[in-house]
Amino acid sequence: MRCFRHAPQTMCLLVTFGGIVLAGLGAELRAKQLPDVSIPANRDLLRDPPFDRLTLIDGTILFVDPVSPRPLPDKEELRAAESKESPRFERVGGLLVSKAPELNRDPSDNAIVIRTQEDEPRDYYVKITSIQSADYFDDILLAEALRRAQSNDFDRAFELVLAVRSRDPNWRGLRETADRIIFLEGQHALDRGQVDDGLRLLGQLHDRAPETPNLKPLLAKGYAGRIESAIEQGAYALGRRVLTELRNLTPEAPEVARMEQRFISLAQRLAEEADRLEGPDRVERLADALRVWPNDEAIAARYQEAFLQFPVLDVAVLDVPRRPGPFLECPADTRVMSLLYRPILAESSEQATRGELPDQLAAELTIGEIGRRLELRIKKGITWNDGSRSINAIDVARTLTDRALPSTLGYDARWADLLTRVRPIDDTTLEVTLKRTPLDPAAWLLLPAGPAHAGRDGLVWTPSGPRPIGSGLFTLGPLTRSTARIDRADRLEEGTPSLARINERRYEPPTDPVAALRRGEVTLLESVPHDRVRELENDPEIQIGRYRAPRMHWIALDGRNPLLRNRSLRRGLSFAINREELLQERILRAPLDETSIPSDGPFPAGSATDDPEVSPLTHDPLLAKMLVRAAKQEMGIDAIELTLAYPSIPSARAVVSKLVDAFADAGVVLNPVERPQSDLETELRQGARFDLAYRVASISNPMLEIGPVLCPGYSAPPQADGLGALASARMLQLLLRLEQVQDLPSAREQLLLIDRETRDELPILPLWQLKEQFAWRTRLTGPSHEVDELYEGIESWTIEPWFSRDLP
Repeated sequence: MRCFRHAPQTMCLLVTFGGIVLAGLGAELRAKQLPDVSIPANRDLLRDPPFDRLTLIDGTILFVDPVSPRPLPDKEELRAAESKESPRFERVGGLLVSKAPELNRDPSDNAIVIRTQEDEPRDYYVKITSIQSADYFDDILLAEALRRAQSNDFDRAFELVLAVRSRDPNWRGLRETADRIIFLEGQHALDRGQVDDGLRLLGQLHDRAPETPNLKPLLAKGYAGRIESAIEQGAYALGRRVLTELRNLTPEAPEVARMEQRFISLAQRLAEEADRLEGPDRVERLADALRVWPNDEAIAARYQEAFLQFPVLDVAVLDVPRRPGPFLECPADTRVMSLLYRPILAESSEQATRGELPDQLAAELTIGEIGRRLELRIKKGITWNDGSRSINAIDVARTLTDRALPSTLGYDARWADLLTRVRPIDDTTLEVTLKRTPLDPAAWLLLPAGPAHAGRDGLVWTPSGPRPIGSGLFTLGPLTRSTARIDRADRLEEGTPSLARINERRYEPPTDPVAALRRGEVTLLESVPHDRVRELENDPEIQIGRYRAPRMHWIALDGRNPLLRNRSLRRGLSFAINREELLQERILRAPLDETSIPSDGPFPAGSATDDPEVSPLTHDPLLAKMLVRAAKQEMGIDAIELTLAYPSIPSARAVVSKLVDAFADAGVVLNPVERPQSDLETELRQGARFDLAYRVASISNPMLEIGPVLCPGYSAPPQADGLGALASARMLQLLLRLEQVQDLPSAREQLLLIDRETRDELPILPLWQLKEQFAWRTRLTGPSHEVDELYEGIESWTIEPWFSRDLP
């Protein structure tokens, strides 16, 4: 060691000239006069060389290189041993030094070598008994760490503790100091309201040192605060779990009984409120009470009794409708519309036109004048679900007329271009005259009909305010940004569903709808994320079904942006997308199957309108860069920056960041913007401007749906310039020709031509088609394993009462 480099010479001097040399050292040390025992301000404990602080018996303080051994032998034992022998040292100043060497004896006996930390370090032999106290560097580090912790500088404190552990992991006081610092940091976190951090630290301390003074009372205080916070946030299950942890840690703490009573009182108050309510409202309030405290058997019995009379179904959905009324503006509207309003025709089949389907308004549809004149007869005895009156021809006439008026919410530009006149003949019959003969006249009547006495927003004024009045088995209740309430209509006719209420809920990240289904917070899940299907398949309490039609995913392009009218740019964007890799690694997280595959156009693979000769869209990043560079040169610009609007659905979230990276590699800056799906689709269909938009839909009637697929604002009011969004003039030409087609073979050929031209013109960027699945808990009976829409057959569904109990 460095401190022994000159030790032999020094020892020799001490032995030979002991009195002279040590007298000089004592005078030198007394001249320094170091009364301050604190650490010099210019010392950095973590960066400067380590040192020990020695205090001699005359009060002199020395900062020396770390001494050895550590710790020094006990001075009293040394004095006792020396008193039995002839003295070999004499006192000079504050030191005991050797006067002369003794033959056959170790001159370092009961002495150590020290090296002072000065500008010119010197080595000395020092009698251990001449040292009054030794402050070792490790203890100095621990003392400084504790001081830092008391000043709330916990990062620095733990750096100092780690420095000691790196020097000697078994140093005395190391563990106790570390525990004290953890205690102080946990206490500080609780005082600042950082309850989770505080409990985590104190919990770690309890695991390693449960008998730490004042630890259990502090833990009880922290846990009580965490429980209070959970109750205020409505996270009752979390609060009860924390209460269980508190009971296991400190069962005798008064906070245990106080927090338990807090839950019990809140649950009983909610149960008392339920006694003043009726129907599904009473069921939900009792359910709220059990969510607070499920251990109350009396409340549980009342809940089960009320539920059997008014069953309630909770559903997790991708999004909820945005406004009431008989309008189809987004996928959420399509999902619930069959519950709220009967369509004029349920489907465009001969059975429907003869009025043989029960869930439609039409009793008969007669087509004359080669399809240009439609005579529609309405079924008798069907009433609006408020009981005000029967549905008649005027209601249907109002619905068809409103679709041709740009000022109404249900406006359809294509229908307005087709319609000539709607004329009621009597209460049950009306006549519709068209400008030309459409391919399938009945297909234009597959829409819900609202009451003629409603306003332009579809709402009817009542004493309690405007509300939607429908003809379905359910009525639409209050809507929020994340919830929709759908109540059973007050009807006693045959086929009335057993469900009294449907509560739809949209779960936003980080809330997980799959976890909510597994916990039982919801009973039905509209869409299962593709990478979570296997997780649910292994749950015996959950069933999985599928939708018959695959969902098509694509990126819409707004041709009103001059950049996107450039064909080279559209092709470059398409080549930048690695469809197979994104689908397999980001969405499915599994190998591709026969249904979930990359797409090459707007139609499902293998359908009658999908041309099998169309070659797949490939991924070529180099070609993408070249095409984007060519597009910039053609348009005379240096940079391209676009916005991508995408819906708040799992599949879109999974790939957006990769799309941004892929487009950036090709030379296009993409700014992603997440939107609720209902908001995004409603705006797109109304003709709102955009750059790129991620869209999802199933295509069941290609003849009517291909236009809105290739151009989101295809049916928007004229002032919105919706058709201007079609990025390819060639595709607009083909769509207009399709509207003039009057026979099925010509229509199919035109749709195949559109599929082929879409591959090259790229009015949209096709992505993939996915097999969509839904799931439900086994307490719900009735859903089929293959459906066209989520609530198919709901009139026969039944559900058993259930609530989540805490595990023992």
